[in-house]
Order: sequence, then structure tokens, then C-alpha cells
Amino acid sequence: MSQEASFNMPEIPSSNKFLYLIVGALAAAVIGFGVYYFTEGDGGSDGVEISVGESGIKIDEN
Repeated sequence: MSQEASFNMPEIPSSNKFLYLIVGALAAAVIGFGVYYFTEGDGGSDGVEISVGESGIKIDEN
């Protein structure tokens, strides 16, 4: 007496779709914050300031 088990993959319920939406939104927020931090925030400064004026070029290492 052998019985074969038949497993049907259920469709993704709407709660899982909502979970994927939340995870995607969090990933987009993290990527957006990283771009902001490294372009406008303090994370992008490398410690060198270059300024050009009437007296010439001035380079300051911070």
C-alpha cells in the first residue's frame, strides 16, 4: 500500500506580496540614503579641500 503524495505549490497570498513590497521599499530607502550620504553628506569628504582664487590655487588637507 504505497501512497504518492502530491504537493501543489500554493499561489503567493496577498500578505506575501505586501511583505515583498515592504522589503523592496526598505531596499530602495537604503540605496537612496547611501547615495545621499556619499554625495552630499559627510561620508563623501576625503579630507582635501581645493580652492581657486585670485592669489592662486590653495590645497588644504583636513
